[in-house]
Amino acid sequence: MENRHFQDWITLIVGILLVIAPFVLTIPAPEGTSTLPMTANFVVSGTAAVILALAALLAFRQWEEWLDVALGLWLIASPWVLGFTYSQTAVWAAIVGGAVIAAMGAWATYDERITGHA
Repeated sequence: MENRHFQDWITLIVGILLVIAPFVLTIPAPEGTSTLPMTANFVVSGTAAVILALAALLAFRQWEEWLDVALGLWLIASPWVLGFTYSQTAVWAAIVGGAVIAAMGAWATYDERITGHA
């Protein structure tokens, strides 16, 4: 329990925000398209962030932080990969959420490697 990183708390909060984002932001899809890929991306990625953050808070493992970095990079790329660039709100939510998650994972990894603790 002594290896708790505040970065994991931030990842937990961002994960929760990502899960609720598509329902709170009410982003309409252009005619002939669906918001399902975007919604699923936010819910699945947010849930993954929550699970990784809780796992790291309960028993820190370096690989969990590397998964945060990968998850964050995925979120940054996801608007273009999944095709929901029609919504600036969704694009920015994915980019900012992904950047925060990736940065927190990298920072916790740095803390652990350099200082040995948070």
